[in-house]
Amino acid sequence: MADLTPKQEKFAQLYVEMGNATQAYREAYDTESPDTVVNVDASRALKHPKISLRIAELQEAIEEKALWRRINSVRVLSDIALGGEKDSDRVSAVKALNAMHGWDKQVIDHTSSDGSLAPTRIELVAPGQKE
Repeated sequence: MADLTPKQEKFAQLYVEMGNATQAYREAYDTESPDTVVNVDASRALKHPKISLRIAELQEAIEEKALWRRINSVRVLSDIALGGEKDSDRVSAVKALNAMHGWDKQVIDHTSSDGSLAPTRIELVAPGQKE
């Protein structure tokens, strides 16, 4: 980790969190300067070697953590789906994998019989239940 001042560290962390250098700079350095001044200062801060290195470290850590979770989730669910003891466990694992990949989306056609998109009342009722 680069040797940063507390304000530089705060700027780096806020920038990674917000994705907006101007907002991150304004908050980290507690400034009320005009946007034009803050934009220039934020741009300089992003180019500062130690700050840019710290930002890269923070972004890499976030990416690795997110990637690890997804990969391990897929592995565990795949193991259950392929070799689970109970059918219900295997079905649940397949449903969870489908949801992770967006394969569980239902498409509902809202076009009325005349081809228009006139408002239609749609009621969703759980199977086996009556109103």
